[in-house]
Amino acid sequence: MAVIRELLRSGVRDLTIVAPTAGLEVDLLVAAGRVKRLITAYVGCEGVASVGPAYRSALRDGSLEISDYDEGICAAGLKAAAQKLPFLPWRGGVGTSLPELNPELVEFSDPISSEPLLAVPAISLDVAIVVAEAADRYGNAWFGRSRYMDPLLANAAELVVVQAEEVIDNSEIRKHPERTQYWTRAVVTEARFGTHPYAGPRSVRDEAALREYAEAARRLGEGNDAPFREFMRRHVESCVDHEHYLEAIGKARLAELEVKP
Repeated sequence: MAVIRELLRSGVRDLTIVAPTAGLEVDLLVAAGRVKRLITAYVGCEGVASVGPAYRSALRDGSLEISDYDEGICAAGLKAAAQKLPFLPWRGGVGTSLPELNPELVEFSDPISSEPLLAVPAISLDVAIVVAEAADRYGNAWFGRSRYMDPLLANAAELVVVQAEEVIDNSEIRKHPERTQYWTRAVVTEARFGTHPYAGPRSVRDEAALREYAEAARRLGEGNDAPFREFMRRHVESCVDHEHYLEAIGKARLAELEVKP
């Protein structure tokens, strides 16, 4: 989220976003009009918004190009890119309308068994944004329990941006090679509570803040942009960087969210 807010402040537009299962961070980029195309299986926040409000509105009005994959197809495309292959075969989706919705998914016959499969094209990324519990300044990262699809995204990218809860010395990283991942091209940014309002390696989610955004985005879809403009002003535009954002949230609130060791 710290990197997403910085992207919003930068003014970048016409993004193609690959997010196998996306939360309200992608919905926020859509609401702000920064996304041209989205490759995803899901956008939403269970318990807060079953479907991202801005995502839903953009699909309805046709302002967002979409590749509507499932998670397995997303993973196959990322693995193909990581292996420098043009595609990988995938059994899931055969016999469904997914190839009709996404013409880039091509059904073919396995040359060995003759069974029908889908050819999933490589999903190559310019930049992957991943969250690590800790990293050194060279980009060697510890994911802990929060890795999910981050390594898949990073392996498919030309450049990896590692948002770390803490930047530690390389000598500490070397003590645990079994939990360390690294990439040829990586940059590191330290952002304590950098996933707020979502949960992170050392914090739980701020459900009140997530609900505030979801309501603002829902109102935006109803033609009332005032709540969303106020949300952007307080959480993005008036915060020059991540430290200012944390000051706006407040130390007391962050302390309530922190998971004590």
